[in-house]
Amino acid sequence: MFATVLLAILACGPAEAAEGPGPSPDYPALGREVVKTVRDQFLDAGRAAAWAERNADYAANVRDGADFALRTNEALAELATSHTQYYPRGTASYWGLLAIFGSTLEAGPVAYDSIGADVSDRHFVRRVLAGGPAARAGVLRGDRLVAVDGKPYDPVGPFDGKAGRPVELTVERAAGGPPHTLWVTPNRVDPKIEWVTAMDEGARLFARDGVDVAYVPVPWCVGEEVAELMRDMIAVRFSDADALVLDFRDGWGGCNPDFLNHFNAAPPVMTLIDREGARRSYDPQWRKPLYFLINGGSRSGKEVIAHAVRRQGLGTLVGSRTAGFVVGGRPFLLSDESVLYLAVMDVLVDGERLEGVGVMPHIDVPDRLEYAAGADPQLERAIDDAVERLRPGAP
Repeated sequence: MFATVLLAILACGPAEAAEGPGPSPDYPALGREVVKTVRDQFLDAGRAAAWAERNADYAANVRDGADFALRTNEALAELATSHTQYYPRGTASYWGLLAIFGSTLEAGPVAYDSIGADVSDRHFVRRVLAGGPAARAGVLRGDRLVAVDGKPYDPVGPFDGKAGRPVELTVERAAGGPPHTLWVTPNRVDPKIEWVTAMDEGARLFARDGVDVAYVPVPWCVGEEVAELMRDMIAVRFSDADALVLDFRDGWGGCNPDFLNHFNAAPPVMTLIDREGARRSYDPQWRKPLYFLINGGSRSGKEVIAHAVRRQGLGTLVGSRTAGFVVGGRPFLLSDESVLYLAVMDVLVDGERLEGVGVMPHIDVPDRLEYAAGADPQLERAIDDAVERLRPGAP
């Protein structure tokens, strides 16, 4: 139980409200199932009992999935606690939760049809995942998804059954501007593989004024695959870079505290000497200037890391205040296969409560997403700061 809750602390993602596929369940009964789970499992027994009494029949008149999702999340919002959301079957966040907690929920292998884009609840693209169909099709950060094959964009399974064939994607790049038509071919993917691929293929080097700044997107940072990738980037791919920027914005919260070991200066630097006497260094620890991009979508385990970075002076936080979503959550698979994600344990970080507080950046840069046309002022500010500090001749 504790391991499940700890993982849930590290894996909070955005909610989406919509109707899942398949036959319609008995929504009043499903609502009672939600109420019972909250009453029996929510982290504060007194608040849970009062909430359950107030909301005992909140779904009595619900007849469709969209209305049920809306009413359920409105009721859960009364608890004013993070990691407390209802996820209808079929949304990207739903599949992400199953990928993270599949063994706990006995959900089996997880795969869904995806274009490789992290989309906000207002249908704006927050992140185009490198190596994915959206990136190849020319989708930009800040695009608003309008339609798929001529039908209004729906966050529930918008690309279901479309893997491997071209799909007409209509996007809006400017408020009130003309629509843009792009052709994208979805892939059927395991979400965790999609996240690691995006981290690997999205990493790049910016060379400006004699300063090399490495950038690594981090949609998710739990697991040996991520740890091995980070070691390779630090020791090999970006070993000669002058600064490192890690993008902790949006995505999933997943990040174990031991992620900080990548920046521990205590391990020795190894010098490897071959039989001809050639030398090379191997150092999987980052010891040079370090930046983290954060925003209101940085949550849960990523906030724990951001808090430690600020408290210990390990690097510079750039962006906007994090979400303040730091309690222990646990997913519950409901009878219709939708998921109730519920806060079941309070959490302190170094004795401090981050829930409802978040972590402030060192350099405050507004998060301008909508109709950004690919622009990213928070990333640009981090790169500019590194260049200003490190360029040859800088004071």
